[in-house]
Amino acid sequence: MRHLLFIIVLLSSILTADAQELRVKSFTPLPMDLTARKQQRLDLNGKPCAMLKIMVMDDITDCNKSNIGDIATSGVMKLVYLPSVVRSVTLNFKYHYPLTITFADYGVTKLEGCATYELRLVDALQMMMENGNAAQQTATATTTQNASSSQNSNSDLGISAEEANKIADEAYEAKDYAKAMKYYLYAAEKNNDVAQCQIGTMYRNGEGVTQNNSIAMKWYLKSAEQGNMLAQFCLGAMYYIGQGVTKDYAVAMKWYLKSAEQGNVLAQFGLGSMYYLGQGVPKDYAESFKWYHKAAEQGKDSAMWTVALCYENGTGVEKNIDKAVYWYKKGAEKGDADCKYALKRLGY
Repeated sequence: MRHLLFIIVLLSSILTADAQELRVKSFTPLPMDLTARKQQRLDLNGKPCAMLKIMVMDDITDCNKSNIGDIATSGVMKLVYLPSVVRSVTLNFKYHYPLTITFADYGVTKLEGCATYELRLVDALQMMMENGNAAQQTATATTTQNASSSQNSNSDLGISAEEANKIADEAYEAKDYAKAMKYYLYAAEKNNDVAQCQIGTMYRNGEGVTQNNSIAMKWYLKSAEQGNMLAQFCLGAMYYIGQGVTKDYAVAMKWYLKSAEQGNVLAQFGLGSMYYLGQGVPKDYAESFKWYHKAAEQGKDSAMWTVALCYENGTGVEKNIDKAVYWYKKGAEKGDADCKYALKRLGY
């Protein structure tokens, strides 16, 4: 009895210690998040800071004086500004032990000024439980895919891939994911790139199947190789953040470019950000401006703000206040608050 009591007390102390520790779940650059540029802070040398959006269920008391200005809090999200020269940060919490994050451990050798990053932190115990279930989830997802493929490969619905896609789309909108997957798989086996892309999205989101980024990648690749611009963008995005595959900016750039050349506005905006930050390519503000401008011309309001700012400051393009005002007005017409503020700042 005493032996059992000792084990219970020991186990309790271990779990309590784990619960007081935090672990990094993910550290991800957000190239399409312009918060750091719109809410810019400068370091002591007058250079733009990087912004960390830290998602954590605790209060951050300080960052060992690494941060610039106050730590802004909005629920579980904390906004921390850091100089671009910082290579690591130590976070102190109200209820958890301090945690030091070295950015190079997560593929970021150097923070970029005006860039936004997302840092997700979880309890050590929670991460341990999630890791323990990972193998089981992967096996379940693979079994689900094989079962679905087998069911559809042995059946002929007697309809075209386009008709199957229409039925699948209707089922998907109605959130009948099992029916949607059945018909998407049928169309995909007939080499329909739209269906292949949608299956990738369902696996990426865990809709009707166990979420599995590796399987999503396979379906996106099938579709992208056929020229589907949405699949090309999704594939690029997954390589960019390292989701289901090792992070690779050069490969992300390749797929973004293929998609952007076909007119995908998100890929165009992504290219603008990558050229601006020098990710996968040398920094090139002129090339960055070119792609931001293409996205703005297609009506993306955040791109309109970026293009206007480039014209206002002469970044990647000759300085031109009239053109800056033109794009600020375009963005304001679409309801962009930052464009409205810029017009007020400029006296319009």
